[in-house]
Amino acid sequence: MTGRRRVLLALAACLLVALIIIIASRLHRGLEVSASAAVSVVTAEVLEAGAARPEMPPPTGSWHSITLPDNWDGRRPDYRGYVWYRFALPPSARQWQRPAVYLPAAGMNAELWLNGERVGGAGHMSMPVSRHFYTPQLIELPRSAMAGAGDGQLLVLLAGYPGYRSGLAPVWLGEHDDLYDAFRMRRFWQTEGNAATIIVNITIAVFVLVIGWRDREHRAYVWFGAAALVWALRNLNYWVTNPAIPDLLFAELCVSGAAWFTALFAIFALRFAEANQPGYRGPRWLPKTALVYAVVATLYFVSAADYGRANAGFAALAAVGVALTAWSMLRLVLLAIARPSADMAAVACGALIYLVFLLNDYEIGTNSSSLGEIFLRQYASLPLFFAITATFAQRYMRSLQRTRDLAASLQSQVDAQRLQLERSFEQLREAEREQARTQERARVMGDLHDGLGMHLATALRQARAQDAPRDVLASTLQDCMDELRVAVDSLDEHERDPLALLGSLRFRMAPRFESLGVRLDWKVADDLRELPVLDPSSALHLLRLVQEALGNALKHSGASVVTMSLGPTADGTLIQIADNGSGFDPSTVRHGRGMGTLQSRARRIGAELTWQRAPSAMTLSLLLPRAKPAS
Repeated sequence: MTGRRRVLLALAACLLVALIIIIASRLHRGLEVSASAAVSVVTAEVLEAGAARPEMPPPTGSWHSITLPDNWDGRRPDYRGYVWYRFALPPSARQWQRPAVYLPAAGMNAELWLNGERVGGAGHMSMPVSRHFYTPQLIELPRSAMAGAGDGQLLVLLAGYPGYRSGLAPVWLGEHDDLYDAFRMRRFWQTEGNAATIIVNITIAVFVLVIGWRDREHRAYVWFGAAALVWALRNLNYWVTNPAIPDLLFAELCVSGAAWFTALFAIFALRFAEANQPGYRGPRWLPKTALVYAVVATLYFVSAADYGRANAGFAALAAVGVALTAWSMLRLVLLAIARPSADMAAVACGALIYLVFLLNDYEIGTNSSSLGEIFLRQYASLPLFFAITATFAQRYMRSLQRTRDLAASLQSQVDAQRLQLERSFEQLREAEREQARTQERARVMGDLHDGLGMHLATALRQARAQDAPRDVLASTLQDCMDELRVAVDSLDEHERDPLALLGSLRFRMAPRFESLGVRLDWKVADDLRELPVLDPSSALHLLRLVQEALGNALKHSGASVVTMSLGPTADGTLIQIADNGSGFDPSTVRHGRGMGTLQSRARRIGAELTWQRAPSAMTLSLLLPRAKPAS
């Protein structure tokens, strides 16, 4: 069996079920009493009491006989006020243990009188009266009133408005327990069940609106969510008995809500069909036409000064709404036939049931002779709304799954890119390390060539010279050792402590000072810190700069004491080498080779080098910065 045939069979089955429900409802006038002992009252005497509420039943008056149901819209369409209904209790009533009266439909409100005594009623009877036109009442008659029943006349005082299906349906008399089941069942379908549909519709509306508004992919469902919310509020008409606003305005807003639901749902049906049926493009005029219809209906009903005027245009406006709804529901049916699937078939079945029940309710609402039938449309909306919400949830979950799959795919791509970047970064770091090693080798080779190589060449010439003094050769070889040790000390990449670097240099040069009878003092501050600027290259420049300064003080100053001090400053670390020798004038030798070399080394490490001469001392100051200068 093809998918399209399955959809057609499902639609036929739903149509059959809907028709059976309607026929059963009409044959039994909804839900009536099945107990054989109960008595159905279908004839009564009636007396119009006028617009003012009567305080007690009139003893006399122009009563006339009628057949129930008495629908005011057909028999007294412009009447507003109170009407008495009178009928006699059956002879068997005095033997009932719990006599009761069951009013399936009495609107807008009713109260019971027995032999001039008020015996029951619901809500208030003064205008505006409580809205019990869709609320069944079961009133137990007191035994005291039954004992002195007199002529046994039971009266029903009815209050109502024109154009609002006011009137009295057939009345049931009998034992309370025999009437209770029918009353309980009708109350469920007309009030309690209706309240449940309101809650369900609001829940569906909030769910759809919240998700549909956030997700642009499902924006068409926002129209459905708005329609479900309006529909829930419209159904308050069958449940609220004492509205907080004037009764006329409340009724007008509820009827207008039906028009807004029709318009919003028609727009949804159009958008839903276009989204699910490729190639279909609905009429472009429909959204604006539907909204104009809702606005016109609202303006008409809200502007009505009384129930009669509001009811005058109800049939025509309702006919337009029925036509618009028929288009919406048939559009969903055609969509299911064109795109047969389980979810679309469910939506189409719900739409068909709703349309059939709508036609049933429209006939009830415009029939001015019947009274007491149960409106079915609020229940027909449930399978339709559930089916639509199911398609929405299914699409949303698929969209969510696609998002998760995409996120997982993106995550895997990110992980792959991250691994690739890590490999590339490791290769780059290895290349940088290799470049650094190459540069370091080149630097060491250059330093050894320029420093140690020069001293070794000098030592070689001195060794070859036959008349070269041994002490001169020894001094040259000592310089070679100092150069080598300075180069080795500078190769430590992790040494950033100036105290450790210069301490090693001082330790190696101390014997030379002692051999020449010169004292080397050492002063270090307690809070001396490491300097990030001391990389291997900078450390080598610093060591050679200090070594040369100490060597100059030892060889040329004629000093007996040389003092080297280290201490922190606000800008870095200050190294000072002071001697008590003869000194020199910095201005006269500033451009010499020795001072030029020292200045060059100082600039390479971003340090500031100065000399100060005193009458009996000479001081070299070297200020090392905390951070490496920008290249």
